[in-house]
Amino acid sequence: MAAIDLDKRVSESRVGSVEGEAIPAGKRRSLRVVIDIAVEVFGHNLERKIFQEKTSTLTVSAHGASVVLNTNIDAQKPALLINCKTGATVQCRIAHRKELEKGRLEIGFEFENALPKFWAINFPPEDWNPADRKRPNLPSRPAASISKGAKK
Repeated sequence: MAAIDLDKRVSESRVGSVEGEAIPAGKRRSLRVVIDIAVEVFGHNLERKIFQEKTSTLTVSAHGASVVLNTNIDAQKPALLINCKTGATVQCRIAHRKELEKGRLEIGFEFENALPKFWAINFPPEDWNPADRKRPNLPSRPAASISKGAKK
């Protein structure tokens, strides 16, 4: 397994502000999917010590993921994200940080390049309507044929 340098700084032009709101859905580079995928995060805490925490995703996209951490991660340093199912590893930057209740943090990780296969899922097409997911995909049958076999 290759060594990964967690101390390598993310370029200043890419860091920007990590506090505040996420990018509106209409301006995203890729579709977000709400899915629970087990991940392991390696990063630096605010005391500059390396930490490891197992968690799961809230959302994923071809460009990153959103997770909840109990550790206060240093947003100025890169982090390592491991997909526990596949073992795939990617270095990320912290793109979003939001404080939640009881010291928990919602963290948005951004990949350097789009990696849609990192999550080992099939992303829905861009014109997909999430409401369609709830509709059963049954073949249409005339009402008369349904009632024929029903007992009275």
